[in-house]
Amino acid sequence: MQELELLYELALKNVKFTNRKYFISANKTLLIGATGSGKTSLICEYLSNFKPTQRLYIDLNDLRVKRAKILQNLKEFLQSKTEIQVLCVENVNTDELGFLQDITTQNIIISTTQKHIKIDGFATINLPYLDYEEFISFFKKNLDPDMLFSYFLAHGGAVKSSLIDATEVPQSLANNLKKELNEIELAVIKECVLRCNEQVSVFEIYKSLKEQIKISKDSVYTIFNKLENIGLISNISRLKEPKASKKLYLNDFALRNALCLKKDFANTFANVVFCELLKFKDEICYTKELEFVLLQRKLAIVCMPFTATEIALLKFKKLHSTLKELGVTRLHAISVTNSANLSIEGIRYELIPFSRWALGI
Repeated sequence: MQELELLYELALKNVKFTNRKYFISANKTLLIGATGSGKTSLICEYLSNFKPTQRLYIDLNDLRVKRAKILQNLKEFLQSKTEIQVLCVENVNTDELGFLQDITTQNIIISTTQKHIKIDGFATINLPYLDYEEFISFFKKNLDPDMLFSYFLAHGGAVKSSLIDATEVPQSLANNLKKELNEIELAVIKECVLRCNEQVSVFEIYKSLKEQIKISKDSVYTIFNKLENIGLISNISRLKEPKASKKLYLNDFALRNALCLKKDFANTFANVVFCELLKFKDEICYTKELEFVLLQRKLAIVCMPFTATEIALLKFKKLHSTLKELGVTRLHAISVTNSANLSIEGIRYELIPFSRWALGI
């Protein structure tokens, strides 16, 4: 009870509120997002609408508190503080949700990194990392688009990363990973980073790691699933071939620079495009010729960061029969600076700079 009293007396975290496309509006909300996606910022913005005596904020990852004891005493504490109108508990695990059965507080916010959690009666917000439009809202509107894009590449999508110098981003992300993952889990995600934008199976990752460290196949599969569940990595299936190897991506493309010294602009650029597509929450697939296909939107995407316009137009024509067969009506070729347009038999082709594409889709 004493720990809860001390938490109740603490001032609200001093975080910079960010302009997001997401906000808390329901009385009972489950907020799901990876570490660094901005959950705390969103929560503190919501809590600022209440008086200090009306809110109780608990971060279960706070090393100063005992998780189990805090949750065990929570019901009794809330009953003794009838003025509390909103309860927020951050970083809740699946096996800790039982405490909610006894809580009658009018407003409850629960945050977690675990994507599979569902709570009856709670509205769910799946909070991604910053997309490009959200990221550039931190900067002056008269800045050159090419400069803004270079900032985005250097900082990535984590909210904290957008607020610090680009040189500090890799270490900041690495520190977060060290807090969240053990040594073996870090080895697995490092291997994932090296396979970004590639077709790869978990077994192939296991074989590579086995040559470096002592590790079991089962543990690699378990860790891979964990990395997916806490929102650090994603994979996409080959269109109409669910048994084929999947392509692997980081949900924050800047993690590559935190875990690997070797630069790979082509694969990083493809990962940037993938991250931007996540805001649609549609199924994303790939084919042998197309990096990304969103059939629900009749949209296909290829990445051509530095491809000359003439060559891009030739590729458009070569892809025409494939797109027609898939029922795709739009092909976006994402570039760094080049642009062009072409229409053939009802299929529209666009070569478009990322900075313009990301703001227009």
